[in-house]
Amino acid sequence: MNILKVSPRGFCLGVVKSIKMAKEALKMYPNKDIYMIGLLVHNKNVVSDFESQGIKIIDDWKKSRLEIIKSIPKGSVVVFSAHGTDKNVVDYAQENGLIVIDTKCEWVLETENLINDYLKLGFEIIFIGKHNHPETIALTSINKEKIHLVTNTQEVENLNLNGESDIFVTNQTTLSIIDTQIIYEKIKTKYKNVKFKNDLCDATLVRQKAVLDLKTDEVDLLFVVGDERSNNTLKLVELAENKGIRSIRINSKNDIDLNEIKDVNTIAVTAGASTPSIIQNEVITYLESLCKP
Repeated sequence: MNILKVSPRGFCLGVVKSIKMAKEALKMYPNKDIYMIGLLVHNKNVVSDFESQGIKIIDDWKKSRLEIIKSIPKGSVVVFSAHGTDKNVVDYAQENGLIVIDTKCEWVLETENLINDYLKLGFEIIFIGKHNHPETIALTSINKEKIHLVTNTQEVENLNLNGESDIFVTNQTTLSIIDTQIIYEKIKTKYKNVKFKNDLCDATLVRQKAVLDLKTDEVDLLFVVGDERSNNTLKLVELAENKGIRSIRINSKNDIDLNEIKDVNTIAVTAGASTPSIIQNEVITYLESLCKP
């Protein structure tokens, strides 16, 4: 059995930055309560590590971020996730005695700035994203009347915008390169005054291209190491499957079923952008140990 290590894989710069900022908060405010609003990044191992160091994790889907913020005692530290947070929530926190650590990814910030620029020019915004993903929630909250979320071509068909409107199209940073293009092509057939900026982040793009470059006649199975809530991880699995390569998402080496790799010649391994190197390396080391006679 051969093990192919797909490159690049694992942590992106945005995740590294967010983790660094959260660690710095622990050092800067050792005597204050620190609350993480939502998951800093979509990986249980990363979040559990911070929880073990005393950060309180609040990830309650039944409450809005604003409701959560209003329940936190003044003087506390709040850490907002890499995916971005509704500006109204951040503003409320800053104006009501909370110390804010906003770890928003630079790519999300760039998309946010573009949306604001085109709104000022009077454009309608079509945002290609995933329902209930924190990045989508944050960016569409900028202007709920002028920003229109679509997740597939049918939702594009259901849009009822003025055919003469100027429209700017952008997207969640962690989507599939293929899905994004299909939806954009559908938008172009329906509206004529369209400008498009593909805001898939570089890390998402190069990791997806690395999977697309795998040869179906050379790889029998792909393990994608990552969390079930990590959209970029799920898209790597989806791209491989659509290409014809059997693909399995795992959280760690403990999820590897030996029956799944029986009679397999070549296994490729990649990882989502929020998966720690130590977890990836444990998977690779374990698989390589199975190759030894």
